[in-house]
Amino acid sequence: MGKCMVMMVAILALIVKPACSISCQDALAKILPCEIYLLGFGGVSAPCCQAVAQLNELAKSKPELKALCICLKQAAQWLHINHDRARQLPGLCHVTTPIPIDPNVNCDIKY
Repeated sequence: MGKCMVMMVAILALIVKPACSISCQDALAKILPCEIYLLGFGGVSAPCCQAVAQLNELAKSKPELKALCICLKQAAQWLHINHDRARQLPGLCHVTTPIPIDPNVNCDIKY
């Protein structure tokens, strides 16, 4: 019976879609065009704004939003981004997003 259970779990893992449609690594790669701006150098570029808009479209459910919130929060802490610039980014790109790029956001309460 143990082998059957392992086989069923393996099959389900292949069939079931993950809770988040984008991985943290993919999300960070997507906003890479914003790196210079977020680190405090230069202005917002068109590719950066396109990336923000695309990332905003990927997460719609609460679990997806929470996962991206945690991802971006950790990235903001690790990369030492300029927090004021991160908060301004969606507005500068004319994108309304529920996902803040802020190391101080509480993702558990927000989502």
